[in-house]
Amino acid sequence: MAVTRSDLAFVKSATVTDTDNNGGRKSYIEVPNRARFNLFPRVTRPERVNGKTRYRKEFLWNKNAANEIAYGVLAYILYPSPAGDRFYLAKGTQTDTQGDIDGSYKWCGGGALHSDVTAGATQISVEFESDDFHIANGMTIAINSHFLVGQTIMSGVRAFDAVKFDSTQGMWVKESAPDTDSEDIYPYGTYLGSNKVFSYNDNGELEYLTVANDKYSGEVIGTGDGSTKEFTDTLEHPPVEPNTVTVYYTISGATYSGSDDGEGNISGTNISSGSINYTSGLVHLVFTAPPDSGTQITCNYTKRAYSWSGYVCTIDLAEPVANDYLAANTFVGICVPIGDIKPSHSDVVINSTNGTFNHTLMTEDNRGTVEDDWTITFTSATEFTCSGASEGSVGTGNITSSFSPINSNTGQPYFTIPPSAWGGAWVSGDTITFKTHPAAAPLWWKEVVPAGIGPYSDNGVMLEIYIE
Repeated sequence: MAVTRSDLAFVKSATVTDTDNNGGRKSYIEVPNRARFNLFPRVTRPERVNGKTRYRKEFLWNKNAANEIAYGVLAYILYPSPAGDRFYLAKGTQTDTQGDIDGSYKWCGGGALHSDVTAGATQISVEFESDDFHIANGMTIAINSHFLVGQTIMSGVRAFDAVKFDSTQGMWVKESAPDTDSEDIYPYGTYLGSNKVFSYNDNGELEYLTVANDKYSGEVIGTGDGSTKEFTDTLEHPPVEPNTVTVYYTISGATYSGSDDGEGNISGTNISSGSINYTSGLVHLVFTAPPDSGTQITCNYTKRAYSWSGYVCTIDLAEPVANDYLAANTFVGICVPIGDIKPSHSDVVINSTNGTFNHTLMTEDNRGTVEDDWTITFTSATEFTCSGASEGSVGTGNITSSFSPINSNTGQPYFTIPPSAWGGAWVSGDTITFKTHPAAAPLWWKEVVPAGIGPYSDNGVMLEIYIE
């Protein structure tokens, strides 16, 4: 068996505010699909006038009852907001809050294909809503042409309503799919406004591509003559990815290296000043002593596989596009890499002279396991209590029987410890501490409302999930 769409649910974070404590652990409150204001509140008139940036955290929860793993998960914004605001998506942690958000968070997004693409192409251009979306070498992007344009829509259907194509009437009508796994599979779809419908159909294509990550090494940027200290040269393959530049040089018979700091500066032993223009590839080095005569100054670096022109990003690909795509009905999402979604435990610490505990025999549950720090405290040679820093006391156990404390919110165990996990001799006061982690991936959303935008009644954004 495998994890299906119906096994997945989005749930809110435990705290939902516009303050620094917004976010935190997973809650059990589901975010309903297609419901208006299901995660973000209405944008008020003062916010439209003055501008507003707002954050919300949600978790993609793998609730598969057979405890199957959701492998290789990717999340991406496929269809951006049609209103004047814009949305970003970034990976979070199980406990981070809005106050923890800093410059290390990578805010990804999606946009429309800027120009038609022919199969075999190794470069695409995407038009975003801004030029501050994160993209990097080696990332995965999704390109999807299952958007139907110029459609006939029944009166009364609003943007982001579930729809079905009624062949008798020759138009899309408001109707939900019979089950979760049938959503957005033709003849069902989602109306996006402007006579556009998203629906997986026989004429559309979807593929996942890798952003190029071309590395170059040993490129000669100068030759020492025993007296010259200053060298300038332009690298052959600009633009250059920051934090990938290393220069090598020989002075007094010893080989040294210098590197860039991501801000355009190059430093290293015997370098008094150095710089790299990441866009043009121009390298300038001044040494404290001249490189040895006849020795080469070389550079290793990685070509930046993307470039911006306004809000259009041109992206080099590691492999050719397999299909033709029209800009009129194709959108591209920059994928947030989530990885496998499964419950787990970590940080096991045993405080006992003679007791042993084989934590590899402990199991977790997709629906019951939570993020918590647990302490098991022995009250005798065989009996113990258990409590979590967040969940509190979850009862008592005995090493002669299986211990499976139940999460009252789901009716499933937080974890299970079989009798075979225990060994040695335990005494009252011995403890075991460990952490558990849920089968849920934390994601942060950021909404930016620019000052001065107009009202838009049927706003929304489309997030898509990939599972291997």
